[in-house]
Amino acid sequence: MTNDKSNKNNIIRFPNLNGRLLEKGMDSLKNKKYDESLSCFEQLLHSDPLHSQGNLGLVLSLVELGRLHEAKMRCDRMLKEGIGEYYDVLQIYLSILVQLSEYITVVSVIEAVLEEQKIPADKAESFYQLLQFSRKVIEQEGVPEVKKDPESTTNPNPDFLALKEMLSSEKADSQWIAVQQLKRLGPEITVPMFESFLVDEKKHPAVKSLILQYFKENQINKIVKIEKYGQTDEIDIAKLTELNEHPFYKEVKTLIQDELEQENPSLLDIALAVWKDYTLALYPFSPKPENKLLWYEASVLAASILCGIEEEMENEEEELQKAVKLLVELERFYLQS
Repeated sequence: MTNDKSNKNNIIRFPNLNGRLLEKGMDSLKNKKYDESLSCFEQLLHSDPLHSQGNLGLVLSLVELGRLHEAKMRCDRMLKEGIGEYYDVLQIYLSILVQLSEYITVVSVIEAVLEEQKIPADKAESFYQLLQFSRKVIEQEGVPEVKKDPESTTNPNPDFLALKEMLSSEKADSQWIAVQQLKRLGPEITVPMFESFLVDEKKHPAVKSLILQYFKENQINKIVKIEKYGQTDEIDIAKLTELNEHPFYKEVKTLIQDELEQENPSLLDIALAVWKDYTLALYPFSPKPENKLLWYEASVLAASILCGIEEEMENEEEELQKAVKLLVELERFYLQS
């Protein structure tokens, strides 16, 4: 009798229950009955925790109900455990982070993905655009906030100490955020710190360029020493040209625009970003050799490689191969930092 009872308990009383729960959940989601859809997906996942559509439906229901932190945790788990179509889950995860205003996390997630994987060409543009947008938001809003009038150096406020620590970090993103925030304190405090930063060979060259631009914008007209890529030189801030006005930068940018604007507009923004990031890292120095056709071709080819459109360079001239390799490595490093 015991065995008979056990067998009865194992009988599936509702055939294809999971399929029916999924269908009902999707219908409820479509009809904006989010509490009902959430209940359906929770029941489905109770019997099949790894069900990809069930997990995705649950996340979407949570988002619609405004339970963003729960949706974020569920998406994070899906990505780590490989549940569902990776890039679909990732896009939803990033959209949740944006709604939560967690832009630093958005940047770190996209940079990690771009560093570790080849992004499908049809998705690469949206990733780059979101990355650039998030960086701009961080730059404008700043993290963390710091008072314009910090307390004396004998008793500095915690935010100021945190920013000084970030500035001395080996991570470029920490350096970048620190510079953006410290600029609010005024030249009297920042200039000595930034001058030391400029000659430190361990600091990111692009962040050094931001400091030079800050000096220029605030008319800190002095001669400063700067180190980049093993080269040390003295720069007269008063004679600096804005990056966007540098003739060589503009010439290559125009070539890229003329070639890709009609032929491949989806690749245009990425190629322009690659070229700008490289020239920003070099600023105020110019690329060597100063061959605009070489750097135009290298920028387009590097963008194609980063998007997964191109993989091989064996048939290209050695000089072009070197330029492309430099651009790709710098862009990947810049994204990772």
